[in-house]
Amino acid sequence: MKDQAQSLTFDLGEYLPFQISVIASRVFQRVMEDAGLQVPEWRIMMALPANQPCSSHDLCILTAMDAARVSRAQRRLEDLQLISVIRDKMDRRRLVVRLSVKGTEEVLRLRTAARDAESNLLDSLGPEDRAQLRTAIGAIYEQI
Repeated sequence: MKDQAQSLTFDLGEYLPFQISVIASRVFQRVMEDAGLQVPEWRIMMALPANQPCSSHDLCILTAMDAARVSRAQRRLEDLQLISVIRDKMDRRRLVVRLSVKGTEEVLRLRTAARDAESNLLDSLGPEDRAQLRTAIGAIYEQI
């Protein structure tokens, strides 16, 4: 019985995807705690400035989220008056999303908070280690 238990042992703390997930969750928590946003909402807010106006479908691609998650996040952001969502006049099935004035101001604050959190995360690494980490993560990101 003990041999079987040992063969089933899996050290989650040593599993790289788990480590990355925990790091990301904790950093996002710090960035978004003042804004009262969830990760899907934050992703939309950060994707919009360079891509607006865009469709809900475009946001699915830009944020790597499914349509249901994007739809829920859009509704919440609209309720918070951070975005506007209107029907496209040419294609009534298409929703067009833009940041509101309030949303634009919030993006500026969120971007600063995100950069500060990233900097704090990387403070313990020297310049070479930072560059190597970015290269390695970039290579993995390109594969998926």
